[in-house]
Amino acid sequence: MIRPLFLASRRSKPGEIQQWNYPWRMRQPWVLFYFLFAMFFAACGCKGPAAAAEAKADLDADPFALLPGSAIVIANLDARAIYGQASVGAELTRLTDSLMPLGDDAGFVPSRDVDRMVIAAYPSTGADVTAILVGRFDPEKMARASRAKTGAPIAKSSYAGFATFTVDAVVYAPLTSKTLLGGTAGGVRRALERLQRGKLERAIAPWMIDTLETKEAAIAVAADFASQPIASASLGAIHLPWLKGMRVARLIANFEPPGVNAAATLTYGDAEQAQAASEGMRSVEVWLKLLAPLIGGIKVQNLELATQGADLTCKFALDDQTLRALLAYAPGFLHVLSDPSNSHREPGAQIQ
Repeated sequence: MIRPLFLASRRSKPGEIQQWNYPWRMRQPWVLFYFLFAMFFAACGCKGPAAAAEAKADLDADPFALLPGSAIVIANLDARAIYGQASVGAELTRLTDSLMPLGDDAGFVPSRDVDRMVIAAYPSTGADVTAILVGRFDPEKMARASRAKTGAPIAKSSYAGFATFTVDAVVYAPLTSKTLLGGTAGGVRRALERLQRGKLERAIAPWMIDTLETKEAAIAVAADFASQPIASASLGAIHLPWLKGMRVARLIANFEPPGVNAAATLTYGDAEQAQAASEGMRSVEVWLKLLAPLIGGIKVQNLELATQGADLTCKFALDDQTLRALLAYAPGFLHVLSDPSNSHREPGAQIQ
């Protein structure tokens, strides 16, 4: 079983990351999580020529060092462990490979070529997303690819000295044969500007790094909403009370029986909000049990909740049936992301 998270580290207080320079309000906070979800399922990466041969070693050394600071949400995903999951790994492989927009001429298969994904969301008018994919890529093949599997053209450009490619709303910039940068236009632009400045050092808060580098965690997520609190505690008509007042979220998970085991620490504005969030989670658990037959058998198992001051710690498990049901809903999540209104840039817009 995965060990529960410790309470927030005091070495760096949440919210003490450098100030954001982009006006942003979280009118649609779940778009961020959906985009992370979609980047995992679609792994929309491609490959192209690196900017300079002498920089390859540095660019491959540390994915976290490639990320700009001021991220709201960062996820570190062990793709090998996720694809290798016994019960749903094969289904996940079929799903991600079918969603990949690039054809065989690009020489890229997510389930085969990606070992690790580090994905970050940043404040903007919509939501800027930066993804660092680590694995094995063929930059020359990717540079030659001119059309996606759907027939849509792949727009080629450059920014900050790096070749960039655009397929619909996704932009990617092959850095080396081992590292691929992708995401929204704004997210890729942020990262390339950082690389252009030269020396690379981690710009992520230490408490986030502590969570993201948790040993034996196939999935690790750290989120900081202290400076940009979540404005809505609902997803459409579904009320999600544990979102209200949340300032920090940390989650780790691995693949062990009954399927996935997760542990999280959520920090709120005060103890009252933490207690209310705990009660809200309990009520959702009850509703899931009642509605399970109507939603594909989705249920939360072994839920454990505890509050200490403004912190809420929780542990839970998802069985294989729930994982398969969630995979079935994945195309719907991706449909949300395909809506241009969820981004501040038009689909297909290139980096200039």
